[in-house]
Amino acid sequence: MTTRPGATSTGVFIFNSMSCDAGRGSLDGWLISPEGEWCYRFHCDPKGWHRYPFIFVDKWTAMPDGSPSLMKKRSKLPLDEALELCGNMLLDGWKKLETQFGDSNGSMLYEDAV
Repeated sequence: MTTRPGATSTGVFIFNSMSCDAGRGSLDGWLISPEGEWCYRFHCDPKGWHRYPFIFVDKWTAMPDGSPSLMKKRSKLPLDEALELCGNMLLDGWKKLETQFGDSNGSMLYEDAV
């Protein structure tokens, strides 16, 4: 059995302070491209099944201050594919945004306690 980079024995994956608990199926947070042109938001599909969790991955243009300005695309990925994408992005130089922006209904993103 292979272990992903960042995996712990409890099934919790940690990517540069973004967290995902594979047992609960959550991945929440924002990444910004190395050039600062794009932001990606990873967040759970609240209607996803517990046994087959899906993650929304939203692509946004970024303002000069790093905040998202306009959503360009939304993808829906299975949790394992979203984890792989997030990990590869971090390996390619993407960074976690320290400010976690709220979603369209005004609620703030959260990170699972690890």
